[in-house]
Order: sequence, then structure tokens, then C-alpha cells
Amino acid sequence: MKNRINRLAGGLVATAAAGAAIISMTTTAAHAATTYTPSGGPNANFVGTNVSFTAQPSGQVLTCTTFNLSGSITTPGTSRAYGAQAGSLGTLSSSGCTNPIAGATTVTPIGTWKVAITGDQTAPGVWPAKLYDVKAYVSAANCNFYAGGASDTAGTGTGTGVVNGSFNTATQRFTPSATSTGLVISTPPVGSICPILDIYEDDTVQVGGYWTNTPPSGSTALAIANP
Repeated sequence: MKNRINRLAGGLVATAAAGAAIISMTTTAAHAATTYTPSGGPNANFVGTNVSFTAQPSGQVLTCTTFNLSGSITTPGTSRAYGAQAGSLGTLSSSGCTNPIAGATTVTPIGTWKVAITGDQTAPGVWPAKLYDVKAYVSAANCNFYAGGASDTAGTGTGTGVVNGSFNTATQRFTPSATSTGLVISTPPVGSICPILDIYEDDTVQVGGYWTNTPPSGSTALAIANP
């Protein structure tokens, strides 16, 4: 009887070890992807909700009642590396942008903003994502500057920035990360009110709110799959 119990215990241990190995291999495989495939479109329309831009460390906030990005999905159905372009958002529509001190402000996009998936999903349907090639000219009452990337050391506004966040395929929502630091004031602010706003070149610009992809007629929602 003792040998039988020992054999049974040994079998249970071996079975548990094998199960753990299978789980480990499955988990590793699930996180080993280096590519992704976007589908849907062909057109995309990211409608902004409560979009805001906060300069740090001054805490100056620019809010916009309308801040929409539209464009197209890039080669839907084709696999690509994480970080490679999923969509091109070449049209920006903004209005109602204002700051408590500077008042009405205009935001003019420069170039074509893009969106990409950057890694494995962190929850079902939730993918780390980024807006990149982000650049804009901000014009307020007596304070004007470019927002883009910190790489623009010449003060000419040539650098582009990044807004890191996540994309939820169920809600079609891109939500910026509160800790994203890839967008900055990329030129020295010019104008008499800039010192009052306490904003300077290379100050980080944190983005709030979110964008929801609302496909136009004839297009479908953006879906993401591995590989």
C-alpha cells in the first residue's frame, strides 16, 4: 500500500509539473509575437472627447471642444512589426480651443499624424498604441509656439512628437497615457503673454481625454490581430 501511495504521489507531481510546463510554454508563446495585423477601414475617423493639453511643470491647460483626426487604415490585412504604421491621420479638425489666461487659441497640425500598435495586448482587446509624427503650431493671444519632439534642438519646430497610450478594439477608443512624455513645446514660445503662462521650450505637454474611431459610411471598425 505504501508503494502504491508513493507511486500515486509521484504521478500527481509529474502531472502537475507537465501542466506547469505547458502553461509556461503557452504564456511564452502568447507574449512572443513581434508583429500585428490591422484590419477594417479603409477610412478612419477619430472623434475627440474632452481633449486637453497640459504644459508641465506650469500646469497651463489648453482645452478643445472639437479635436478630431481622420484618415485611413494603412494596408489593412497585412502583417507588420510592432510600432509600424497602422493608420494615417492627415486631417485634423479643431475648434473651441481655449486657455484660462490666453483665451481663444488655434491649433494647426503640421504634416501627417500616424497611429501604430506597439506591443502585445495587455487585456482582451486592449493594445498599447501611440500617435506619432505629431506636430502642431499653437497660436494664442501674444504667445505662439510649435509642439512636437524634444529632438528639435535648433528651435525651428522641425521635430515631431509621440503620444503613448492604448487602443481598445471593443470601444474603438485611443486613450493617451497620463505619463506619456513624448510631446513637448519644441520651440521657444514667442509673445508677451508667454512668461505669464510660465511655459518654455522643452516643457512636456501631457494629453488628456480620448479619441473614438467612428468609421464613416462604407468603412468598418479597426480590428487588431496577431501576427
